[in-house]
Parts: sequence; structure tokens; C-alpha cells
Amino acid sequence: MRKLITLFAGMALGATFASVADAATKTLVLGDYGSTAVQTAILADLTGTDSRFDHANSGAYDLSAGLPTASYLAGFNSVLVYTDSVSVDLTALSNLLGNYVDGGGRVVLSTFWGQQAGSAGGLLNSTGYSPLINPTFDAYNAQTLGTYDATNPLLAGVTTLSSIEYNGDYLAGLDTGATLTASWASGRPLEAVNANGKVIAITLYPNVVTFGHATGDYRPLFANALAFGGNTVPEPASWVMMIAGFGLVGVAARRRAPAVTA
Repeated sequence: MRKLITLFAGMALGATFASVADAATKTLVLGDYGSTAVQTAILADLTGTDSRFDHANSGAYDLSAGLPTASYLAGFNSVLVYTDSVSVDLTALSNLLGNYVDGGGRVVLSTFWGQQAGSAGGLLNSTGYSPLINPTFDAYNAQTLGTYDATNPLLAGVTTLSSIEYNGDYLAGLDTGATLTASWASGRPLEAVNANGKVIAITLYPNVVTFGHATGDYRPLFANALAFGGNTVPEPASWVMMIAGFGLVGVAARRRAPAVTA
């Protein structure tokens, strides 16, 4: 009987930790192009069949419908955001995404955030959030991959990248504690992550599936950022299993303890 109790406790704990380790990222493409279908196509292009993502529960939202609610964003582990045909209050969007980060979410900023929203103010553009701090209205030069940290998991599988335009809408300069992980050959920042790893900036327009402006390893570049850090918070059911598992271990331990004799 004691062996069975211990076995069930181990199974409960094993299931709990497996659910944590195996949790897949629910990601959202949040863009401004006038069509949810475009955002869906971007999501499919960038994440493909990557097992790090919960494809069934990931999503796409077009900002032409207005800002999403905070509760809607809370259903996703990471959000890829870009602006193009701006139809929303960018300061409000910055505040919404900053609050999402404060709640534990991860944001990947991409072109044209710097050109169109980087100077809009709001929480996401304040110190401690966006890792890049010098937005510029200039994203129309041909660029190739420059220096990068090949040991950083954000650059796993990235060895070549070219873009004929729609890139580099930030000049050099990092927020306090932020890390530059990759640059364009021109010296402009390509990718940077903020101090707490919750906001990553990639200065490349992610809608390659429509415009075809980039070639090379742009897919792993975005996918790595969206999956960065993994998902380590157990779901409520897992907490119940964990508590039950520890309780069963305690019962087994007490029954194994020798009786104290006078």
C-alpha cells in the first residue's frame, strides 16, 4: 500500500511538472493592415509547425477593429505588434501593451513601431519597457545581417538575413539594462531585449508573406522572440495536482517512520 501511495504521488508530481515544461506558447499577431486574414497569414508564416506554439489557441487581431481589450490580450503569452496603416490611438496602444507586460505578458515590437509609434509616448515607450530608444522615420534602405550573438537563444537558427526595405526604424541607443542581440550591417539595431526579458524589439516589418521584402532566416528570428522564456506558470489544475502530490508524499513518509518506544 505504501508503494502505491508513493507511486501515485510521483505520478501526480510528474504530471504537474510535465504540464509546466510542455506548455506551448499562445501567441497573438496584433497588426494594423485592415484585415484579420493578413494577421492570420503572418502568424502562419512566422510560426509554421513550430512545436513551441499552441497553434490551436494562438490568434490574430487587426487594429482596424479598434484596440483589443486587456482581458483579450491576457489570453495570450506573447504578442507580436506592428503598425502600418495606423487607425488607433498609438499612445493608448502603448499603454495597453505596457499594462499587458506588467501582467506577465511578452511583447515583440516590430517595424513600423519605431517610425510610427516610438515617439507616441505611453507606457511601452517609457524607461524599462521598449529596449530601443531612438526611433527614426526612415525604414526604406536595403539591409543585411551584421553582427549578432550566435550563442543567444534569440538568434538560434539565424545565420543570414536580407531586407530590401521596411527595416531599421531605430537608430543606435539602448534603454537602461537592455541588451543588443543583433545589428544590421549598417550599424542600426536589428534586435534588442529589455532588462526583464519581457519586451523584444525587432526592426523588420513582419508582413513578409504579403510584401516579400525579406529573405533568409526571418522566421526563426520572430519565432524565437515570441517563444522566448517559455511558459512556466502551471495552470490551476496543475496546482491542485501539485498540492495533492505533496500531501501523498507526506502520508507515505509518516507511515514509513519507525514507531517511538519508551
